[in-house]
This record gives sequence, C-alpha cells and structure tokens, in this order.
Amino acid sequence: MSILFCRNVEIEVAGSTLLENISFRLEKGEKAGLVGANGAGKTTLLRVLMGEIPYEKGEIDRPLTIGYLPQATATEGLMPRFQGGKGAATATEGLMPRRSGGSSAAMPWMAKSSEFQGTVFHSMLSERQDIMDMRENLRYLEIRMSQEADEKTLEQYSKLTEKYEHDGGYALEAQARKILAGLGFSNDHAKDCQNLSGGQKTRLALGKLLLREPELLILDEPTNHLDIEALEWLENYLNDYSGAVLVVSHDRYFLDRVSSRIFLIQDGNLKEYTGNYTEFELQRAVEEVTLTREAERVNKKIADLEEYIRRHGAGIKAKQARGRETQLKKITPVTAPKVTKSLNLHFGPQNRAGDKVLNIDNLSIAYHQKEIFKNVELELRRGDRVALLGKNGIGKTSLLKAVLGKIPFHGSIRIGANVSIGYFSQEHEDIGLRDTVIDEIRYSTKYEDPQIRNILAGFGFRGDDVFKPLQVLSGGEKSRLALCKLFLAKGNLLLLDEPTNHLDMDTREVLEEALLEYDGTILTVSHDRYFLNRIVNKIAILTPLGLRIIEGDYTTYREIIENENSMEDQTGNQDAPTTSASRSFQEESKNNRRKEKKIKQLEEKIEKTEELLRITERNLELVSGDYEQTLKLHTEYEKLQEELDILMQEWLVFSD
Repeated sequence: MSILFCRNVEIEVAGSTLLENISFRLEKGEKAGLVGANGAGKTTLLRVLMGEIPYEKGEIDRPLTIGYLPQATATEGLMPRFQGGKGAATATEGLMPRRSGGSSAAMPWMAKSSEFQGTVFHSMLSERQDIMDMRENLRYLEIRMSQEADEKTLEQYSKLTEKYEHDGGYALEAQARKILAGLGFSNDHAKDCQNLSGGQKTRLALGKLLLREPELLILDEPTNHLDIEALEWLENYLNDYSGAVLVVSHDRYFLDRVSSRIFLIQDGNLKEYTGNYTEFELQRAVEEVTLTREAERVNKKIADLEEYIRRHGAGIKAKQARGRETQLKKITPVTAPKVTKSLNLHFGPQNRAGDKVLNIDNLSIAYHQKEIFKNVELELRRGDRVALLGKNGIGKTSLLKAVLGKIPFHGSIRIGANVSIGYFSQEHEDIGLRDTVIDEIRYSTKYEDPQIRNILAGFGFRGDDVFKPLQVLSGGEKSRLALCKLFLAKGNLLLLDEPTNHLDMDTREVLEEALLEYDGTILTVSHDRYFLNRIVNKIAILTPLGLRIIEGDYTTYREIIENENSMEDQTGNQDAPTTSASRSFQEESKNNRRKEKKIKQLEEKIEKTEELLRITERNLELVSGDYEQTLKLHTEYEKLQEELDILMQEWLVFSD
C-alpha cells in the first residue's frame, strides 16, 4: 500500500522551474534514500512534501502522520515538524486529512514539536502530551471509581485504557529511555535543555520524532552530529521501524544499510533505482555507459543520413535521398549523459618527511580543571593513515589542536624531522579573515591572480564565483575553499577534522581519490565510515583512559570489537592486554559494561513493574462492580507506582 504518492509534480523557485514531472511512490514500511548534487532540489522537494512551500502542478497524496527533521534544526532555530496526531479526534486537533491536486490550498494543520524546555527526559515525554493527558484522565477516573463506580465511568475507563495501551502509554518511558540511550543521551537525562549544544539539540529533535512514530519519517541529513555508535544504533532502529522513511543523506555507508530504494534528483528530474546506494552506483554506471554508446551509435547514424542527403539531394540519387529523409524523421536522437565539471584535487609533490613523523607520549588534556583524557600514546610513521575515533566530546578535535600547539596539554608531543603540517578544521575557523574567495587565496599564497583563478576553478569556483563574499558561502563551498588552502599548504602530515562534512557525494569521491594518491601521512577524525574504509589503514580509539590502536580499516575494526565482545560474553573474562593504552581501554570497557549491566537489570525491573501496573489496571476494569476489591486494587496500584518511581530515580542515577 502506498503511503506517499507524487504524480507529475512541478516546482518553481524564484519564477524558474527547479523540478518537473516528479513522480514516485513510497510503500508502507519502505525505506528510500533521496540523493543528488548540492543545489539539485532535495530539501526543496522535502519541504513541498511537507506542505511548507507550494508546487505549481501535479498531485501529492500524503499519509495521516508525518515527522520531518530539517537539516538546520539547531543552527537556524528550526524545530522538527510533526503533521497529524495519534489519537486526535478531529482535523483541528491533529489529524491531517489526505490531500490531492492543486498546490494553492493551504495545509489544513501544521504543528511544531514541543519546545526544548525542562530536562532532556521531560522534553522527550512532553512530545507525547496526548499520552500524558490520557494518563491523567485515567488517574482521575480511577479516583472516581474508588468513590462511586457507576456504569458510565467504567465504560469511559475501559475505552480510555484500551486506547492508552494501543498508543504505547505503558511503554512510553521505556521507549524514551531506549531512544535517548541510542542517540548518546544516557548521561544527560537530567540535563536542562537550555544547556544543550546545537548538535545535542539536533539529536534530541530526532529523538522526539522517533518517539512520535509517525507513518512517514522525512529526515534531511539525520546523521549530522551523531558519533559512530549513535549512527549504528539509528541504522538498526530505522531498519526495524514499522513506518516508511524518506532520507536525504551524504553518508553512503548509512544509505547502504538503511535504504532499499534510491531516488536520484538530477537535471530537474527524479529517477528511481532499486537497491541500496552501492547497488544504485553500479546501476547508474552501467546505465551511463550503455546510454553513451547508444547516443554515439544513433548520432553517427543521423550524421551519415544527413551527409547522404546533402550529397545526393539534387542528383540522380535524389529519390534515395528523399527516402533517407523519411528515415531521418523517424529517428529519435539520444542525448548522452552530461559530463559535469568535476573538481581537480591533487596534492602534488611534498617534501619527504623523516621516517618518524609524530610521537605522542603520556598526553593528557583538561578543560576548566576537568581532565577529558589521559595516558594517550601514539606514534605515526611515514605513510601511516590513522582514523581517530571516539564518542562525541571525548576530545578528538582537542588532540589534533594539541599537535598543532593551539591548546595547552600535559605530556610530550614531538614532531619528526622535515615534517610540515596541513590542517583541515571542521569549524573552518581559518576561513573568513578576508572579504572574498579570491582574497582568501591571495593572502595564503604568492601566486598571481591568473594562477589563483585556475587553482580555484579546480575546486569548483569558476567565473564570478571567485568574487563571492565569504559570509554567503554555503557549508559545502566553505569546505571546498578549506580544501583548496589545505592543498596549497603542501603538508606531508595531514590533520583532517571531519573533511567530508558538507561535501556532496561526487566531491567526497574526488577527495578520496586525491588522498589515495597522496604519499604523506594522515591522521583524521571522521564519522564517514565509507571514507574510512577507503582511506585508513589503522584505527585509534580514544577513551578517557587512553588510546587503543587496531590495524586495518573500519570494517576490520568492527569485526575485531564484535569478536572480542562475543568472546568475553562466552568466557566472562579476558586476558589483560600488554600495553597501558590497551589496559586503559579495557578498564573503561569493563566499567561501562558493569554500568550497562546494572542499567539493564533496572530496566528489566522497570518493565516488570510497568507490566504489573498494566495487569492491575485491567483487574480494576474487571471488578468495577465490587467497591472493596476496587479500593484494594487501587491501593496496590499506588504502591506499584511508588516502586516504579524509586526504580526510575535509581536508573537516572546510574545513567548519569
């Protein structure tokens, strides 16, 4: 059954047609990725589907409930949107009726998710205010039944109990805890929302939408601000999600794991491909080769016919020439795939560094007298390609800045002989000191303007783009400009902090090819697992107690960790590692596992108590005519509720 249907939709922006003849359908429970170059119109299409902006022609049929996570949730103050309402009684109270046809009519209802107020846990629960209201009504009816169990009250209680259970009321807190833990909020339940960072607010906004469980989830770059653990959790969650999902993402690994269909927006049109992102790329490559060959064949035939007609149109073969004209009219020209101007990223030659490029010994960093990590030891040799992984906030960027000498630290950092460092910052703090794109490069090099313009063209800044003010650059443009400065620095040790952020897929691939050709040393922080699998040969896992090195790419690292966890589950013990970094890693892992075990035990008790509450409520319904039994069960219910509150408090303590 189709949950979302579009037919021949045309969208205009500023008087010009951006997308035309957009037709596709999304089935119930289906997960699809929406891809295309930056500026192709992906976000515009999502906003049209949500009814935020109008469309000129066509037909859109939407589900009753839609959840929408904008790309700029935190940075621009946008809230996640939710259309429809579970259990709402009328259209004005929450249900959004289906709508087909013209785009001029206003959306019948649009609601914002509840604001980020109170604690993180309270903010999550407030997203399901409908359930909280039902809970209050049930308690009110229970009090009335304990006083006077009339038939009308019992009937109201019975209907409301059934609806409360159907809408997930009994499992609300457990589901909220599960989502918060998955998105990295295990220790932040009691944290005030006003103290959250922009990235944390984006993650909380995503969590609130997941708690809503709409029929259709529309997500615009949901993997931004997630560490790898949260990414993997979200992938598993979406795979098990009963509703449909339409997601825009530049994370190729994420799309491989989540999507079963890909929608490509290109040249104002939309085309569908079956399979995940890797399968889509293979299909598109075959399609482009086939189409190019067909275009060459047809165009050669057209050229041959036109030449014959030109030569013999007025001679003794004029009759045959007229026959060729008839053939020519029947041929439909085939357009070859457009060859887009790709970026031209090449590091070029660097000065050769010594064999030992970087040595870090017993490094520790503290902020405001709070130590974020210690006992870090790392040795980089020429040609190493190391990924620095760890949870958000663990200090990965701080470690890179310590190597650069930008922040204070304790311990030893030694740079090798003849080593020059190139640094890519995810915040682009080294961009913006000048007025325009070309000025930024003028003051970074000794090249003349003609050379500078040629260099910038290789990074996608062509024509008047070189005179763009820096303050109007998009995230992708800033990243390309930062890459340009990085390449001009000609460093033989690259420190890369999220280098693929804001880059579209084509640009990411060009960057990867350039790094594969690079013969220097790389230390990179990245959540792009596809990028890591192609580029790195070592994984360094940063924890508060040290650094653990694993040889291999990201996939190898995951296999090793999963095997270690499996072995420890079977044996209940593990031989002590030989290095202090490994001991630190294992110590933290053991502490985390003990904590997780206690939390799991508490969650099991909470679920059992919630189940007993549910049984007690059902028994209350069955004995509605017996006043004494009703009062007894009501007392048991209150006692169970007190036990649940105590368990919840204990759970919050361990989570913190």
